[in-house]
Amino acid sequence: MASSLPAAGAENGWRWVFYVNIPIGALAIILAFRLIPGSLGKQNRDELDLFGALLLGVGVAGILLPLIESQEHVSPLMWLLVPAGVAVLAVFIVWERHFGRQHAALIDLSLFKRKSYAFGASIGLAYFAAFTPVFFIFTLFLQNGLHYSPLMAGIAVTPFAVGSAGAAAIGGRIVSRFGRPLVAFGLVLVGIGLAGSILAVELVPVHNTGWATALPLLIAGIGSGNVISPNQTLTLNEVPVQGAGSAGAVVQTGQRVGSAFGVAVVGAVFFDAVARGHGAWDTAYREGVTVSIGFVVIALVAAIADVVRRNSSATDVSAEQPETAIAGSRPAKS
Repeated sequence: MASSLPAAGAENGWRWVFYVNIPIGALAIILAFRLIPGSLGKQNRDELDLFGALLLGVGVAGILLPLIESQEHVSPLMWLLVPAGVAVLAVFIVWERHFGRQHAALIDLSLFKRKSYAFGASIGLAYFAAFTPVFFIFTLFLQNGLHYSPLMAGIAVTPFAVGSAGAAAIGGRIVSRFGRPLVAFGLVLVGIGLAGSILAVELVPVHNTGWATALPLLIAGIGSGNVISPNQTLTLNEVPVQGAGSAGAVVQTGQRVGSAFGVAVVGAVFFDAVARGHGAWDTAYREGVTVSIGFVVIALVAAIADVVRRNSSATDVSAEQPETAIAGSRPAKS
């Protein structure tokens, strides 16, 4: 009978799934050289912001590494990487301002002078820090804590995906009508759904937990569908066409950084609760999702601030219009 164990063994086999990115990445590079117009001549290579990319990578890694490795390495010296990472990111900002004067910087900092873009990018970063780690700790909670099978754990998170996909299709059509309030409404739904999942875990017996969390996760998914795509649209709406590519790339990078930061922070809180409570998985889930809700609140504050800013600007414009009309109606002096 053939063995049912993964090719690399039960302990490390799951890690091999990440190697699927290698052939895909290699194929993408080959296709990029063949299909993307232009070439990387010497002049193009000189304009690449390689040092900026290095600073950004080192800075983010310095902040995340202590959080990721906190359960394996308990040396307090490791936490010195956090202020070191912040310092490197400060150098990165200075470098980007210097490099951007003559070349195309990795991140065009002038984009953040546009309030709609700055608020939107902040919302994206905070929201991805909020919802990405929820699936990570929820799956661990179900499989390791409640001993669900991988299939059943996957089915348990499906309501979020269904709600998100359905709401995204609608949200993309109505975002131009409702604007940033739609994003704020979505964030409220996400917060309610995540809080509801905590309540379901606390009140419902183990074998029915997956069913009990279905409705809260569906609500959170509907909220998420009204956040990600609409926020992306609103964030890039006022960016000039020639800067759209760079602006979109910065938003995507911020979302990826937010995801990594969220997984690191929420994961650290989750595993610390498990270790502290000697396997108290429900407590770990509650504490981890509470941190995620905190990130949702940060995103919601940014969304509300942008709504207030837009309303204030609209009020100022409408207040000036009557004066202009009155001035225009005065008879010209002969």
